[in-house]
Amino acid sequence: MKIVRRILFALAALVVLVVVAAFSYRAMWQHRIANAVKISSPHGIDEGKFINVNGAEEWITIRGENKNNPVILFLHGGPSEANSPFVEFYTPFEKDFVFVQWDQPGAGKTYIRAGSHQPKLTIENMAADGIAVAEYVANELHTSKVILIGEDWGSLLGVRMIERKPDLFAAFVGTDQLVSWIAKQDVEYEYTKSRATATHEQKTLDALNQAGPPPYRSLESYRRVPRLLPPEDDASIARLGRELTFSPSLSVTDLFGWYKGLRTGEEELTPIMLAEDLRNTDTVFSVPVFFIQGENNVIAPTSLVSDYVSRIQAPVKELQIVPGASYFVIWQHPTEFLKLLRQDVRSVSVQPGVAN
Repeated sequence: MKIVRRILFALAALVVLVVVAAFSYRAMWQHRIANAVKISSPHGIDEGKFINVNGAEEWITIRGENKNNPVILFLHGGPSEANSPFVEFYTPFEKDFVFVQWDQPGAGKTYIRAGSHQPKLTIENMAADGIAVAEYVANELHTSKVILIGEDWGSLLGVRMIERKPDLFAAFVGTDQLVSWIAKQDVEYEYTKSRATATHEQKTLDALNQAGPPPYRSLESYRRVPRLLPPEDDASIARLGRELTFSPSLSVTDLFGWYKGLRTGEEELTPIMLAEDLRNTDTVFSVPVFFIQGENNVIAPTSLVSDYVSRIQAPVKELQIVPGASYFVIWQHPTEFLKLLRQDVRSVSVQPGVAN
């Protein structure tokens, strides 16, 4: 019995050491990242806070090397994939712009703060909240208009925001633009089938044959179908996991809340996306609209975006394609994205605001 107790004690001690080492390793990387992204310029701004948005506490971050630069409000995708923890992804934008992130209802710290009092997620309510956030930011940074960037789900949300309150926005930029969830399934299916055939992945081909071709009209049926993605997308997902794990803004408890919000939001908001086809409903804008897409985007196919842009009426419209890029082009190819952003958006953006 003494030997058994000693073995159990040794195992427990080993577990404790492993846990302590893991926490220490995480804390070390959090410290390094926090130092790497620190804004020290005299006119810079670096804030993270909860604000009152239509009666709810919602999380925003405001970062930039010069708080008088044009303001970007970024709408994350997912849905419910709050990007505010991924500070390193967006630091390239902070030289020329004030970059504002918003953890939408059902996502990130906003989800965590709401606890058991989660709101019903609808695109109408979230668009109203997004407009309230944009108005708050414009007031705080002394500017009359902000630039709106929407990614994936956020691009659908952004379209609805500029329709409701066009005078608030200097321009809209859609990236990984959601056009039609149903139509994109064909592109994903054909890409997966082609790649699986080329790499002799018989299990994937068998699963595709069993599921049959799209459309899949529920999240459950969509999830059952295997999807292969371009190698860059696989690398992006791995990088996202690393950045989330070591984010300086999230405690270990927050990490669990972040993931829980992601799954909950996906369940509630995917049915909304399944019902949308912007080509039939959202084609007339009074705000300049730009789209920056990866050439090889399979998740939000650029071919659908091109078709959508051809139907749009707007003061200015443009589709810019980054060669060789796929999904998450905004942070996988920030240099190219920023070049196009400056070219397209700064020419129509408002003048810098008055210094605080």
